Amino acid sequence: MSAPKGSVFFRSLGCPKNQLDTEVMLGSLAIDGYALAERIEDADVAVVNTCSFIESAREESIEAILELADLRETGKLRGLVVAGCLPQRYGGELAKELPEVDVFVGTGSFQEISGILDDALAGKGRGVYVEAGKTHLYDDASPRVLIGHGHSAYVKIAEGCDRICAFCAIPGIRGGFQSRELESLVREAQQLSESGARELNLVAQDSTSWGKDLPGRPGLDALLCALDEVEGLDWIRQLYLYPSAVTDAVIEAIAGGQRVLPYVDVPLQHASDRLLKLMKRGTTADRQWQLVERLRAGIPGLTLRTTFIVGFPGETDEDFEALMEFVRAVRFDRLGVFRYSDEEDTAALAYGEKVPRAVARERWQALTALQSEIMSESLTARVGEEAPVLVDSVMGSGSALGRLASQAPEIDGVTFLKGNDLRPGDLVRARLTGVRGGVDLEAEALSS
Repeated sequence: MSAPKGSVFFRSLGCPKNQLDTEVMLGSLAIDGYALAERIEDADVAVVNTCSFIESAREESIEAILELADLRETGKLRGLVVAGCLPQRYGGELAKELPEVDVFVGTGSFQEISGILDDALAGKGRGVYVEAGKTHLYDDASPRVLIGHGHSAYVKIAEGCDRICAFCAIPGIRGGFQSRELESLVREAQQLSESGARELNLVAQDSTSWGKDLPGRPGLDALLCALDEVEGLDWIRQLYLYPSAVTDAVIEAIAGGQRVLPYVDVPLQHASDRLLKLMKRGTTADRQWQLVERLRAGIPGLTLRTTFIVGFPGETDEDFEALMEFVRAVRFDRLGVFRYSDEEDTAALAYGEKVPRAVARERWQALTALQSEIMSESLTARVGEEAPVLVDSVMGSGSALGRLASQAPEIDGVTFLKGNDLRPGDLVRARLTGVRGGVDLEAEALSS
């Protein structure tokens, strides 16, 4: 066997969609003769796959780049690559401000990463590989190296977005909406199942638009039904449903699935009609009430997750109280809260009546505290129940970390599981015995 071209260390930031892009780049590099380094100390080249969705994500990305830039400057790295959303958005500016970085790779050039690294290591000069309005969408034939647990995987069903939400820069970064073909998604699900995956988490910027650009315009319900037939899988979780586009057919597909979980992640963003209009969400508070009722009536055992934005320009105390009342009444199973930040090339950037940061922080704290109370109460009410737990990792003899079907990876807490002979990927029946920190559960294994 020939010696590897070099060893590459990846630092992947941001959401699961970014993780998938990293896995595809890792696959391309591995198949083209690069070794993959688990530690930065063992790497010739470092790649930072960045996020620029909101201000805090950009700050995290810049910090990671600067940390690795020090290693590049001192010669401990032969190359430093910055990939993903940040260079896609600011490639030219970053090239001027960060001379320590060898290459900037936008979202449309992930599949070219191996050749780009070849040139960088050969000393062929710095490069900015960015094509405006384009993101590479992988398929089932794309090489891929899974990060983390092999029994749980993400599958990107689409890329980009055609929505016009006033606060969101994603359409300008990731480009227009593009669906993957149903047959390709089914083949990938089969491949992942055959390689040991028991759980698939379907992601996209806007999952409910899947199929609108394909021949015959199949709906998301058709995709869920097709994936539900893939043997070997236990759990299929659908994430990122756009609220105004959730059809009865999608609800029926989730409710009737053998493997599709009764889990819905639908970002509502606010509950004030005035704010929803300013946000350009195409819905009203009343319609969102109706959607919650439809989901709970149509999907037995539903886990309902959402996200909200506080501190949006023009948000008054009355608007925020309407949001608080909505959350008190609905009692979501899971809820994420973001503080608004100005984003370039969005409509909200030009809005007046900016909410002071201190006020936005207070509102974030108040809504987070309310949801913590609701979640603690709902989890406590489940103590004594029996439920399947998917084991993610073993901590030691007789203990492991796992998740219920109601716990999506990385965002919904974990279940601390006691039991013997537990292995990652096991799906065990367990009795819930307690709540830890108001977010996580404790359980005892009953059987595999």
